[in-house]
Order: sequence, then C-alpha cells, then structure tokens
Amino acid sequence: MKTQHITKITLFLAFFVFFNNGYAQKASKVQLPSNYEFNYIYKLKMTHKKGDMTFDYYLKEGAKYFGFDSAEMSKANPDAKVFMVMDNDLGITAMFMEMMGKKVVQKTKLKGSDFKDDTDNSKYNFSKIDSKTILGYACEGFVSENDEVKITFYITDEVPVSFNQVWGVNKKNIPKGFNPAWMKKYEDNGLMMEMIFVDKKKSKNNMTMQCTGLDKTDFSIDTSKYGSMMSAFGG
Repeated sequence: MKTQHITKITLFLAFFVFFNNGYAQKASKVQLPSNYEFNYIYKLKMTHKKGDMTFDYYLKEGAKYFGFDSAEMSKANPDAKVFMVMDNDLGITAMFMEMMGKKVVQKTKLKGSDFKDDTDNSKYNFSKIDSKTILGYACEGFVSENDEVKITFYITDEVPVSFNQVWGVNKKNIPKGFNPAWMKKYEDNGLMMEMIFVDKKKSKNNMTMQCTGLDKTDFSIDTSKYGSMMSAFGG
C-alpha cells in the first residue's frame, strides 16, 4: 500500500542525499526523453528523533516518473544545484546538476528490486480507522500492524496525481483484514497525506511523515541542456 511506497521513496532519497551511488551502475548510454515535465509539487516533512527533513516531490498526472529535491541535498553538496528524476520506464535515476557554470547529468541504473514492493503483506493485520481532513482533503485512515511495527496512515483520492503509476500497486500477499476494494479505490490517484511509523522494538526508528503542501507548478527539465561530466569538465 501507499505507506510502503512512500517509505521506500523517502529512504531511497535519504540514501542519495549523501551521494553514495555505489550500489547502482552507471547508465551513461541510456537516452533520456527531451523533457521531464511536472504539474504538481508534493511537499513532505519527515520528523525523526535525529531531526526533521523536508522533500519536494515533483509529479505529473499519469507519468511513470517523478522528480525531487531537498535542502538536505544542497547541504551535502553546497556548490551544486541538484534535481533528481526517477524514471520507471527507463529504470534509472537521473541527477541533474548545475555546478561551476556547467549543467551536467549523471545517470544511474536501478536494480529491478528498487521498483518492486517485496514486503510480505500477509504478515500484517490491516484495519480501517476514522477519517480526517488534511490540508482541505478528505482522507481515509488505515492501520497496518504486526509484532514489530505499527503504521498509521491517511490517504486521499481527491487529487489528480499519485506515486502509484511509478511504483505500481502490489495485489499479492493481502494482509489480514484488508478489503481489496480499498486498494482499487486508490489505484489511480491515491496519495498519502500523513504517516506515523512506530517501531515496537526500537523507538529510535519512529518517525512521522506529513504532506505540508500540494501545489500546482509548470516546472520542467530540458534534458538537452545537460551534458555528461566528462564532456563538461574534460575528465
């Protein structure tokens, strides 16, 4: 369900904040589309014991890719402006950077498992809870729980964008108490607006994710303006 997708996305991004791409292979020969266009910005705040992090995700209706940036990415590389795109169709992450007056792109190929949800949902108990309104959107509440974790989350279908077209919806290993009709309702445009993750054994892992804004935008990346590191700097 959506919480697992958001958790994977957030952890994946946090991994890239430190620019540790050792697990992924370069994909320099992959041909990018001429443009990546976006029409919504989904703002997400993650609150953790070690501090808060904010992410801006860029979405487009029906697109099998999304973009993101974060102030944390700038902290890791203050001399560069960075914007990243995860493209499911191409199976890559493209890191668009502006540094030293140059525009460069670094492409890394994702493993197939990076886009798959391998969670065994059958080990979870699933229940529906009271709904609530977040940022003006009516959201249904759900709890997914097992012996180790409890995840409370709220999803709305009142928005035109979703991560589902990128990550897909896993219909296998349906958890106890889960009504398949809930999944069908959110297949096209379900978006998580809040999630509370509780680790029953290690409280230091507890975190909350909240959507703090969903704004329209006409932002786009013209990929033809970005060259490779080698061509830009002669490395």
